Formats: sequence, C-alpha cells, structure tokens
Amino acid sequence: MDTLFLGYRDPIFGVIIFFAIVFIIAFLNYWWSVFKGKEERYSIERFIKRFEVMADADEYKKLLDEFSISSESLGLLAHSYSKSGEYEKSIGIYLIALKRVKNREEKQYFLFELGKIYFKAGFLRRGADIFLELLKLYPRHEEALKILMVIYEQLKEYKRALEVMDSLEELGVDAKSEKSFVKALQTLSDASMTNQKKYETLFSLAKKEPLVGRMLFEFAKKEALEFDLDTIKAESILDLLWESDISLLKNSSQDLAKAALAAKVGGETPQGAPFELEMLAALKKANYTKAAVGFEYTCTCCKGTFPVHFYRCPSCYTLKSPHISLALIKNEHEEYYSF
Repeated sequence: MDTLFLGYRDPIFGVIIFFAIVFIIAFLNYWWSVFKGKEERYSIERFIKRFEVMADADEYKKLLDEFSISSESLGLLAHSYSKSGEYEKSIGIYLIALKRVKNREEKQYFLFELGKIYFKAGFLRRGADIFLELLKLYPRHEEALKILMVIYEQLKEYKRALEVMDSLEELGVDAKSEKSFVKALQTLSDASMTNQKKYETLFSLAKKEPLVGRMLFEFAKKEALEFDLDTIKAESILDLLWESDISLLKNSSQDLAKAALAAKVGGETPQGAPFELEMLAALKKANYTKAAVGFEYTCTCCKGTFPVHFYRCPSCYTLKSPHISLALIKNEHEEYYSF
C-alpha cells in the first residue's frame, strides 16, 4: 500500500498540485469578475430605462447619442446645465453618459451626480432610487449615504433615515447629532403620543444634543406648556427670546435672557450683552420707541445668509450650522390682512 501512494509524497508532485490549485482559483476568479461586470452593466442599463421618459424628443439628446463624445465632455456639459438650473437637460446627458461608460469609477461618478441633480431639482423619490442603486454597487459610498439620509429626512421617512445613519456609523462617521435631530422630528410627528410624552422625550434628547433644546422650546411655546429657560442655552434661541413673554424672561437667570428683557422694557443690561440689545435698552430708557431688533441667520459652513431660522442649511445641508446675527431696525407697525 505504501508503494501505491509513493507519488503523493514526491515534492515535485506537491508543487504541481499547488500551482494547479492557484491556476483554477485564478481562472474562476477571472470568469467571476467578467460575469459580475456584465451583470453590473446590464443592471445599470435596466435601471436607466426607468428614467428615460423625459427629453426623448429633444434634438440635443439625439445629437449626443449619435456622436462619439467622450464621457469627460458629457460630464462637463451636464455640470454646466445643472449650474444654470437646466436640470432636465443635465439629467438627459448623465443618462447618456451612463450608457456609454464601462469603467467602475466613471459609473460611480455619473450615478452620484445624477442622484444629486434629482435631489437638487426636488425629485426626492427618484434621487433616493438613484442613490440606492449606487449603494448596491458601491456600498461604502459615504457621500451618497449622507444625501440619502437628508432625502429620507425631507420625505419624513424617519425610520429609514435612522437606518442610513447606522450605516454611516459603521463607516466611522459621527452621526450622533443627526440621530438626535431625526428622533426629535419623529417624536414631533407621532400622532399617537401625548403632548406630555413628546415633551418628556424631547427633554431627554435635549440633554444629549443642545440642538434639540430649541425644538423643545418651540414645542412648549406652541402647545402653551410651562417651560424653564434655564434648561437650555439662551444663545441657541436668541430670536425666540425676543418674541417671548416678559414673564418668561423674568424667571430666567441667564444673562442673555436678562439682556433681552432690558431691551424690551428698558433697564440695565448684563455685562457682555450683545451691542444691539444694549443700544435698544438705552433707547427704551430714553422713551424712543421707533427702534427694534431684527435677525438673520448665517450658515457657518457655506456662509449663506437666510431670513428665517433653519436647523439644516438649505444650501449645503449641514446640520446645526446657523449663526444668529442681530441688527437694529426701524420699528414699523403694520397691519396685515388675510387673503
């Protein structure tokens, strides 16, 4: 019996077996990659056909389809159209480009840009579909996950938004603030919860994330619930302090609340109070009533300025980025009539 298996103990035979196994693995891996490449290409082609209902009759699209324009040129052309707000043309060009490209990096780029255009144009559901298709092919695409999270947030699909945040956290992204914010939105939209339960949930979230403190104050003010200003930082609700009742301001020990109170009724402002509130308090003491304070909100990330408060910047979609600025304005008493 030993002589029968003598060949198996030969070192040359072992080397031959080793290289044979390596060859088989390499051969199978090559054909598997070819198969996956074809499957990926057909998957994208089938997916693109769902979005080709628009701009089929446009001459520019026929022209681009017929001539062999490079993918780089198509990308630049689509980007210029999106910059000028012609989203329909930009979408059509990105779809043409996706038909042509074979490189994985280019497919990833065009899918991502197409999803962004749908998102900018306000087609949130289509944008979500594009990003989900992108993530099937490239699951670790961090930017796609971030925009998909914002889309679900705007669609009020908070459960899905939280699932996307879990994926981001798996990639090492800090999404604690986003989670608290979405959970607060989910709480406020839950019709099955009582106002008291909502208040308690928001209060618990506000302890971990100061951003929710403003949401808590807005909710308490809307539902006429008792609220202690000292539970949150006054800096985040400076504009709301100005609109608050004098009785609420009197009960606060925060310097900013005291400054807002002095600006409303006249009196001494605490040291370090905003200049605009100091000036308004001095004018009140002099019985000058034609001055008031106005507010504007600047994103600390993109530097965009907006006339109303935002939690997530409308331009760059950064969370908790508003900086509240004050300005002295003329106090105009106008009557408003309902249409």
